[in-house]
Amino acid sequence: MDAVPGALAVLFNPTEEHVENLLGLKKLCDVVVAVDNSLRMDLRLHQHMQELGIDVVVNSNRGGIAGAFNRGMDRLLEKQCDLLFTFDQDSVVPEDFFIKMIEASGSLNSPYFLIGPKVFDTKFDRYMTVVTLSETSFSAKSISISDEDQGLMPCSGVISSGCVMSAETYRKLGAFREDYFIGYVDTDYSFRACSQGIPVYTNISLAMKHELGDAIDRKFWRLDMVQWNYGPLRLYYGARNGLNVAWRYRSTFPSAFLINLMTVSLFLSILLYEDNKLRKMVALFAGLFDGLFGRLGSMEDCQPFVSAFCTQPRPSKPAPYKQAKTTF
Repeated sequence: MDAVPGALAVLFNPTEEHVENLLGLKKLCDVVVAVDNSLRMDLRLHQHMQELGIDVVVNSNRGGIAGAFNRGMDRLLEKQCDLLFTFDQDSVVPEDFFIKMIEASGSLNSPYFLIGPKVFDTKFDRYMTVVTLSETSFSAKSISISDEDQGLMPCSGVISSGCVMSAETYRKLGAFREDYFIGYVDTDYSFRACSQGIPVYTNISLAMKHELGDAIDRKFWRLDMVQWNYGPLRLYYGARNGLNVAWRYRSTFPSAFLINLMTVSLFLSILLYEDNKLRKMVALFAGLFDGLFGRLGSMEDCQPFVSAFCTQPRPSKPAPYKQAKTTF
């Protein structure tokens, strides 16, 4: 009996373009679940998606991106899906994406796996490297990726967008950590899989395009730098969760703390290039403080004063959704 795939995509204040992306998934996969994490719902948009055969789950950012993944996974399991795919709202996949990912999962001699595609960063016009952390020493290997088809490559982590796992894997590993909210949610899940003997792979036989936010390539003397342009909330969760992940999985990966080099890069980006330095630095160091002492959950709960200082007023209502002319 063939495995039944199901795709979930997390939405946050979605636009026409994001609905088009969902339709692209729907053309390739019969079961598509959209988890709307927006704080204010657009009921017209929900009705339109349901008319197009896309199941809609309202989560209202409960538990952040992790909560949205968990609500979506529960719905896919209710629909008896065997292969569970996760996507961002801006994910665009090639027509053979599901075919090749299903073939890759079927080639394994185990019902437990976590597989992600190789990712082409459209912002920097290059593939993201594949990283493998040593389980026996303080070292890591970074492997450059090309257009060449190299099949499944073992690694230590995959990003959530375009990732697939079996239903058995999700049941064994359990839910995504909602106390992380956002930031390193996929890293934690990958490390959790490795710590329990579940293999993690990058499928080098296909690529998925992905845009790395508002990042900009920079040069500082002879060093290659990145101007990340993350907002204060993203900085807080990234700094905090990176420390927590590294500490929790230090016995599995002695070099796990190397993931916090990203926090160093964020610090330098703010210091050298970005505006709103005070807000961003406060959020970053608040995240490091909470990560050091294991304080997790939403920023509002952990750092209410920092949250009030670092966040901008929310708009009174979302921009109206204009239905696009879409056909199958």
